[in-house]
Amino acid sequence: MKARHIIAIAAVLAWGSIFADDGLQWDRLSDGQKQVLSIYAEGWEQLEPNRQKQLAVGAERWTHMSGPQRKQAQNRFSSWRSLTDTQRNKIRKRYGEFREMSPADQRRIKANFKRFQAMPPERRQQLRERYRNLTPEQRKRVQDRITDKRPKPAGGRD
Repeated sequence: MKARHIIAIAAVLAWGSIFADDGLQWDRLSDGQKQVLSIYAEGWEQLEPNRQKQLAVGAERWTHMSGPQRKQAQNRFSSWRSLTDTQRNKIRKRYGEFREMSPADQRRIKANFKRFQAMPPERRQQLRERYRNLTPEQRKRVQDRITDKRPKPAGGRD
């Protein structure tokens, strides 16, 4: 009986150590990652393991970016930081919804976005204004149409 308990405890401890997530050791980062993350050097061990991994991955991506790519990333980050928490949460929610869509729906939405981006700025502004002037019911119909949630009429045509 005592042997079973010892074996069970040893198994639990071994199992736990296999899946323990102690994060990343600072000295295991590449020189490039250390340079990018130098502001975290002193407090690195106090960061959550998930946060350490996120930062390490981001730093690795950063080291492989060209100058223009870095500038673009800085601009996007500045824009993100200027948003309110409510705006960020809304974006996170919408992104989660997008990720749950089928690959075909994701491709369709990306294609629509590319078409929108290719429009002249005046046309994009006109479409934004038209959307802003819609009633909530009209907006819902547009959103349903964009995400193809509307019921299909008989005969397969809109």
